[in-house]
Amino acid sequence: MKNLFPALLILMAFYAQAQQAGRLSLQQAIDYAMEHQPAFQNYKADQRIAQARSLEATSKYLPKVNGSYDMRNNLKLGQIALKFPNPVTGIEEDRTIQQGTKYSATAGVDLQQPLLDMSAVSDIQTASKQQELANLQLQQATIDLKLNVSRAYYLALLNQERVNKVSKSVERFEKAYNDTKVRFDNGNALKSEVNRAYLNLSNAKFQLKTATDSIETSKTYLLQLIGMEPDARITLTDALPVNVSVVALPEYPDVKGAELSRVELKAENVQETLNRQQQKKITYQYIPTINGYGYIGGQGIDNKELFRRESWFWTSYIGLRVNIPIFDGLQKMALSQQQKLTVSKNQNNIAAIKSTIRYQLQTTSFNYSNAAQNLLLIKENVQLAEDLVKDVNVRYANAVATYQEVLDAENTLKETEFNYLQALYAYLISELEWKKANGKL
Repeated sequence: MKNLFPALLILMAFYAQAQQAGRLSLQQAIDYAMEHQPAFQNYKADQRIAQARSLEATSKYLPKVNGSYDMRNNLKLGQIALKFPNPVTGIEEDRTIQQGTKYSATAGVDLQQPLLDMSAVSDIQTASKQQELANLQLQQATIDLKLNVSRAYYLALLNQERVNKVSKSVERFEKAYNDTKVRFDNGNALKSEVNRAYLNLSNAKFQLKTATDSIETSKTYLLQLIGMEPDARITLTDALPVNVSVVALPEYPDVKGAELSRVELKAENVQETLNRQQQKKITYQYIPTINGYGYIGGQGIDNKELFRRESWFWTSYIGLRVNIPIFDGLQKMALSQQQKLTVSKNQNNIAAIKSTIRYQLQTTSFNYSNAAQNLLLIKENVQLAEDLVKDVNVRYANAVATYQEVLDAENTLKETEFNYLQALYAYLISELEWKKANGKL
């Protein structure tokens, strides 16, 4: 038992550490963010708030029933002083009469039922549209979340690939440095060439350190973005695409299809409907409201026993109340004018969104197609640069090439690989932007 408790502590610590580390694909990162990112959780909360408001609006047209009960023990009853003529003498005499009973109680049930209230009807319709708007806002937040997490994930993958490229460059510079030292020892190279080879190797190692640090920075940003602890250890399981083909896009973008799919346009249309509904609500306030009401209750009075049936006296009634608006000092007219202007702003926003959609369809299609073509071209250049480095290194080892040729070939490869990684990231981002523009993300 003495050894069991420390073993359990070690096991718990190992389990906690294992929980912090894990394999993470792009889809898993998106799913985790949808469950844990604080900002995204607010959109979910707004959706539930809209559902609760819809129920609140519906309740305005439901009957309202209230019950009441009041019981009183009159410790000291009041007295009324009156003058009564004495029937014998005819002289007025002071008399007192006890007021009320020792025990009294009232009980009743009150009912209120709206029969015609167009403002309440408008509130119900508005709440339904607000719920629809909250759902669309959640959809838009989901699209933005996918886009941002994908960008961060691709950036981390790009930095990992950059480390791989720089690591191979370090290996090549290290081999060149060792070969140059051997040649210097054999009297076939100058001391300046050795120093230059060492300097290039040191620079390559520094670039490797910088690239390695960039991995941790990009992973930390990804963790913060998805709502995971920044010190969690993760391994990205997805890989950057290797084979990329030229994207075959339609000659003319599907504008109508994109407009039907774009969530922000749907949301603005719903917002316009909401504002028109608010305008109708203002007009509805000119319509009379009709409410039915009813009451059943009783009063109990007694000096000894209050809960006898004979001590209670019951009453009930029903009624109809009509409220007719006559004049409000032009308040409704002013509010209606404001709402009309708000609707016109919605129409301007819809026109602007449609124009933006057309622009995005054109630009993202162009960028996506060009990014794919550029990537294929630069990928071929990388292969040529790699072949050039291999050839120069072989010739340098056989003393038929100068170290300057080795350095030039290495720099060309390094620049080409950098351009390839930039082109690959541009391709991935342009694909995301194209999908978003077409409502397919």
